[in-house]
Amino acid sequence: MRRRGREALAARLDQLLRGRVMSTEKALRPFTRDQSIYEVEPMLVAMPADVADVQELIAFAAGEGLPLTARGGGSGTAGSALGSGIVMVLPHNDSWEAISSFNADGTRARVRAGAGVYHNRLQQYLQQRGYFLPADVSSAEVSCIGGNIATKASGPHALRYGSIDRFIDSLEFVTTRGELVNTADPATIPQRFKEQLAVLEDRLRADQPAWDFLESRAGMKIASGYNLFAFLEPQPLGQRIARLLAGSVGTLGLVVSATLHAEAEKTGCAAVLLYFDDLAEAARAVSVLREQVVSAIEVISRETVTVLRQLTELPAGLDVDAHLLLVELTGVTAVAEAQQAVERLQADRFRFERSPVLAQDPERIDALWALRRQILWLIRHPRPGFRALSVVNDVGIPPEQLAEFIERVEQVFARHEVVALIYGHAGSGNLHLRPLFDLTLPGLAGRLRRLADDVYEEVLRHGGTISAEHGMGRLRAPYLEREWGAALYGYMRELKTIFDPDDQFNPGVMFSKRPIIEHLRPDLLLY
Repeated sequence: MRRRGREALAARLDQLLRGRVMSTEKALRPFTRDQSIYEVEPMLVAMPADVADVQELIAFAAGEGLPLTARGGGSGTAGSALGSGIVMVLPHNDSWEAISSFNADGTRARVRAGAGVYHNRLQQYLQQRGYFLPADVSSAEVSCIGGNIATKASGPHALRYGSIDRFIDSLEFVTTRGELVNTADPATIPQRFKEQLAVLEDRLRADQPAWDFLESRAGMKIASGYNLFAFLEPQPLGQRIARLLAGSVGTLGLVVSATLHAEAEKTGCAAVLLYFDDLAEAARAVSVLREQVVSAIEVISRETVTVLRQLTELPAGLDVDAHLLLVELTGVTAVAEAQQAVERLQADRFRFERSPVLAQDPERIDALWALRRQILWLIRHPRPGFRALSVVNDVGIPPEQLAEFIERVEQVFARHEVVALIYGHAGSGNLHLRPLFDLTLPGLAGRLRRLADDVYEEVLRHGGTISAEHGMGRLRAPYLEREWGAALYGYMRELKTIFDPDDQFNPGVMFSKRPIIEHLRPDLLLY
């Protein structure tokens, strides 16, 4: 019955769209998974040819009572690009992959990119013109600009530059009513958004405890829940809406293009490799390093290095038995500042496992970053029967709490008898925790849930966030209210109602009380 109903729906939708509609089991299979632990089979997959097709698709989905989920490159780790209704995938065509309207003015440039443009392609385009997008994600080869905005992506250089929402000039998106909104053009913004957002802002400002809590977290790297930080500063309505859509994982509107601002390429670069015997000691060094003007501070735990050594050839300086900090500085004085950073740590009596290594050759620095970008892909299948599953992989901790958190979370992993690979953007307090699960042991679902509960308890005890850069999804939604409290959680739900009163866009990935083990991939349970 489901198959016949699916085929009938597909035939009707195919008559409305100029793009492609897919309904066979074989055609749907690639879209049942992303990089998360989940598998969800959609009713249909639609590839709209252009914005007009998107508008037709929204109307059709609403008429059929089907949820609509937007999907970019499928690189998400929290299950936010999976849906049981219609999954909208942007095809490779001139409409969705256009890069246009490039304008440079000294140290800044503006560029317009379709939602389907891959991040690394946009970076190459900008670099050919002497600019770069500072929100440089590690998954640049497989993630699209639309998905980066949807998850409020950032990357290793967020310490200096922040997340992608800081570089959004304007967005074009389609509402649940099929309206095309250009946030740079006030005439396109529906009156209901103007009125209802003003009411929401007034109520939020009047709620002093909620407002104080929001302000207290403004300096953190956070991608959990809606980007209510957009209300903290006076700004034009369109700009505020654009920032609210950043991190909304396709639940407020479907982004079709973005105008972003880029910065001029920096001259001069240096990197320092620091080696520690104790991971918490490395975290304490992060606080000292943050006092200087550094562009990035990455941590790679000893356990992660051990796995990498077994899987690939490591660049010089990384093939060591130690916890690592990779510190990057940019500018004409980068080398001198790097040396000063090392001297400061030595003066503060930090214990190094071996002497620090200074890299200033561009090729060597690029090799270090190339390996750092590959970590996620290399560690997923470290050895037969084991998987480094995406369960608690994107936590954020106030940097001053980082060392204490690491000590506590290592105790959690020891209690659960798992080895955890720890790496990430330590300078921003953003850690990727990848526990190695033995799939041959029984009760995987229960083990996943208990570990997530215990890790997130420590995260929240230390004032942290359940997502620092990868956005929300099935993996994190049940913990959102615990992080933000009932009041701010309630304001987030009101925001959803303003933009999507019928809960049509991507339901269940922002707000859900369902257990995180629902819809687990069957291949994880084969043993």
